[in-house]
Amino acid sequence: MVAHTQGWLHCDIPGTDASGVVKSMMDALYEDFKAEEMPNRVHLSTSCCEINCGGQADLAVIVQHTKPPTINHDLVANVCERPTVVARCPVAAIRPALVNGKPSLEVDEKKCICCGACYPPCPPMQINDPEHSKLAIWVGGKNSNARGKPTFVKLVASGLPNNAPRWPEVNAVVKNILMTYKADARPWERLADWIDRIGWPRFFEKTGLPFTKYLIDDWRGSRATLNSSNHVRF
Repeated sequence: MVAHTQGWLHCDIPGTDASGVVKSMMDALYEDFKAEEMPNRVHLSTSCCEINCGGQADLAVIVQHTKPPTINHDLVANVCERPTVVARCPVAAIRPALVNGKPSLEVDEKKCICCGACYPPCPPMQINDPEHSKLAIWVGGKNSNARGKPTFVKLVASGLPNNAPRWPEVNAVVKNILMTYKADARPWERLADWIDRIGWPRFFEKTGLPFTKYLIDDWRGSRATLNSSNHVRF
């Protein structure tokens, strides 16, 4: 089974219906998984928001918001507990403000990482958008340490259309990655082990996926960024 969040059913910040993505993805992969011909276990996950409580996986499909929230200032004072919203932002991009004489909030768009964490305590901070909310694909994560240490997923495809109800663009990329892995990996190699062996340049060459500067996380500034938050100190 695919590990996935519940999307519209009970998630408080869904960007898509993760259950629908799972159904369409497994329809596309049904024959391959029924035959069990992959080199090793393949753990798939989908998450309906960028917080990714679907977890680490060999291949993860995650929502990707691409613009900061749009604030309905007329509703903030009546609906939102502003200190809670400010504290919830992981990069301290939200601060109290007065707009048209009413208590409201403002977003520092240079800091905002478009995660959507501000939406649950403050629905007037709308971030989900049919045009600007996309899907991204991450690979190479695993929780187990039986034969090697746990690994984090890495971003390999972004900006894919959140195109319900069948998500053909997402499924095409997922199947391409898995079929390349199936054809090239050695027996019992997990997807992360295969990538470690061939290297990221050959991964993108073999899959034919475009590589940009925004892919593969080699950034080391999270400590400084998290220290700027008003509720995370270390």
